[in-house]
Amino acid sequence: MKTSIKFLGFLSIYFLSAHLAWGYNTLITEPAKETQLDWNVAANGFLYVSYDRDGNHQADYIALRYIITSYYSPHTYSEVAVNHAKNLVFHVDYPTEQNYYVVTSRPLFYALDVNEDGAWDILYKDVLQDGVNGNEEFYDSPSGMFANGIPSSK
Repeated sequence: MKTSIKFLGFLSIYFLSAHLAWGYNTLITEPAKETQLDWNVAANGFLYVSYDRDGNHQADYIALRYIITSYYSPHTYSEVAVNHAKNLVFHVDYPTEQNYYVVTSRPLFYALDVNEDGAWDILYKDVLQDGVNGNEEFYDSPSGMFANGIPSSK
């Protein structure tokens, strides 16, 4: 009897900890703008937008969008955004003009930082850039945490 109770206790702890550890591996739609922490332009031609899904001020979800064009302009954000209605516009304000980055409306890559250590653990690719709808594919595990792929949730 004691052995079966210990075994059930062990199974409960195992499944609870597995759920907590793997809970953020599931790709969800891009989080709300309110959870956006920062954005940054990378030398590889992508704009990285980081989000905090659990409210601890650490990035755990990153959307990578391709930069279509960038330029300086004295125009306001609203004026520039109207000219690029099908895409997203990010900007940096300077004293006399702004630097605008026009990016694709949907990300090409989604990165997850499961343990929030600053290294991407899972990278998904959305070749069709049609948003998160199930056709995204595991692309890489830059941190090596999922070098053998991701356990299936099916």
